[in-house]
Amino acid sequence: MHAFSSDVDPAKSLPAGSPDHYTAFVGPPDQYDFMGATQFRLLCALGLREDHALLDFGCGSLRAGRLFIPYLKRSRYFGIDPNKWLIDEAVKNEIGESIVKIKECSFDFNSDFDCSVFRTKFDYIIAQSIFSHAGKGQVRKALASFRENLKEDGIIAATFVLTSDQEVEHGSDEWVYPGCVYYQESSIAEFAEESLLYCAKIPWYHPRQSWFLFSCDIKNLPDSETASTYLQGTILKNQPAA
Repeated sequence: MHAFSSDVDPAKSLPAGSPDHYTAFVGPPDQYDFMGATQFRLLCALGLREDHALLDFGCGSLRAGRLFIPYLKRSRYFGIDPNKWLIDEAVKNEIGESIVKIKECSFDFNSDFDCSVFRTKFDYIIAQSIFSHAGKGQVRKALASFRENLKEDGIIAATFVLTSDQEVEHGSDEWVYPGCVYYQESSIAEFAEESLLYCAKIPWYHPRQSWFLFSCDIKNLPDSETASTYLQGTILKNQPAA
């Protein structure tokens, strides 16, 4: 059991991936607020509304969940993360137990990339900085589970760390953390095809990774012109450093 003060400022000096604080474990602690906000902004731009069912896959310390939970109606927020202590600390220090009860949030702590545990078809699934640490077998398993539990008009938003060098691609099926896994765009397209999904890269701003959208029907995905017009995620002030 980890016990921390509600003051998260001391965590900002910790390295990303540090187990010493719930905001640092999930990434650069000085970007904890931004990385949650950019996910919320993206899904709203993609059409998320309060009555949609959302799966926050790898919800961790509720970087994005602390924004999604108040926004969504009851029983619409679902989170999966194998690290239960992260969720517990975020509930304790960021949002409080009362709103979790009021909003009737659902959490699961499996590490098997299994999204069927909620017995729900999702309108949106978001997986920010999950595949940046997952081996090929894990990516395939996750996308197959996403596909099985996604509505026909639903959208998956996920990030990858891209490389143009085939030799840099990570071939193991193991989880890599806090290190990163690199993939070529062609490999991501293959993952989608194997899972019977269509995919599209979008230019939404991320300080280190690239956003991809997946869906069961290509009509649900924006074309390149639409994406470049509406899905830039431009930051006008206080843009985080890469």
